[in-house]
Amino acid sequence: MASAVNSDDHVTVLTFDLENDRYCVRAAAVASVLGVTDDQSIATADDPWNAGSVTVAGERVRVVDLPRAFTATSRTTARIDDPKLLVFTATNADDAHYGWLVDEVDATRTVRPNSLEPTRTSSQLAHVKGRLEIDGDDVIWLAERTIHG
Repeated sequence: MASAVNSDDHVTVLTFDLENDRYCVRAAAVASVLGVTDDQSIATADDPWNAGSVTVAGERVRVVDLPRAFTATSRTTARIDDPKLLVFTATNADDAHYGWLVDEVDATRTVRPNSLEPTRTSSQLAHVKGRLEIDGDDVIWLAERTIHG
């Protein structure tokens, strides 16, 4: 039986940016971080939650365009020149890995899950585990399993 999170437990998270906001996800859930040289087909996909797929090392990766998915439809998302793709270890029913297009990837940090605070924003609440402070920055912890569906 799984035990509750102990106040002394630590989790390693990978931090990344989307526009002006900093996010994180469990580092153990991420298989790799890749540079994206041509994101045109992803950027023009009708559905940012299913923005197509790419092949990485012979494996299919279903892409979620997070900058567009997390932006109001009335606002235009400014694309950066060198986006990154977080490729997750999880796969869907078709054995395709999940991948998130993000702006910039930082480093891993060790945090205490019990330091999470409830989020105060209404957007993407189902996808957010909570907020915490890392190195003086406000960071939103995303629930990757919820985003993957």
